[in-house]
Amino acid sequence: MSPVPMYEVIYGDLLSQIKSGALAPGDRLSSEPALASQYGVSRMTVRQALDQLESEHLLVRRRGSGTYVAEPSATYRRMNRLGSFGEEMGVSEVTTDTKFQGSVVPPDEVRGKLGLKPRQKAVRLLRVRLVSGTPAAVQESWLPYSLAPQLAREELIGGSLYGTLLERWGVKLKWAEQTISAVAATGEHAGWLGVEQGSPLISITRVAFVDDGTPIELAHSWTRPEFPLFARLET
Repeated sequence: MSPVPMYEVIYGDLLSQIKSGALAPGDRLSSEPALASQYGVSRMTVRQALDQLESEHLLVRRRGSGTYVAEPSATYRRMNRLGSFGEEMGVSEVTTDTKFQGSVVPPDEVRGKLGLKPRQKAVRLLRVRLVSGTPAAVQESWLPYSLAPQLAREELIGGSLYGTLLERWGVKLKWAEQTISAVAATGEHAGWLGVEQGSPLISITRVAFVDDGTPIELAHSWTRPEFPLFARLET
């Protein structure tokens, strides 16, 4: 397994401190030389981590003054890495309203994406995800029933599907393919998300895989545009 680059380690540590409140909005970070000494890396490595946090609107640099934790603004759904909904949103105040959890024979699209045989069952999870009490997204996840039958009836650990897969069954999703488009809210989705029917939603379809290329999850999500997507692109 390749070691995690140090700038990602620093990024993750600072992100954790920001999310936990150890670094609060308006707090000034230590200088780049001080952070480089603290983590035992070069200033360039520290700068990579700070650049990523700044690009995600979590830090702000003030010329001649320093680097500060940004004040809360729009909540972005980050598409930089494969993670749970809470990790993508960069917040801890995520709650879930489960609309369906059980095992069913899936439609052909799901069977094809997951490589299931005819009449083979799948676990279906249909959830409304709320950020600080505000409905943000509807998520529908399909997984092979044979992978983890208990998912059809047992409560998720901490409300996280990915965390539950890892902790209970040792299944770690490694990569995913996804498509993004705009759709009009159906009556059902509009009711759950508190928007008008026909309002625009951000639609994401994702197929997630484990190391050997086996598809484990087909997920559809419909997100309110007040929670825009964010991705950092590098050359």
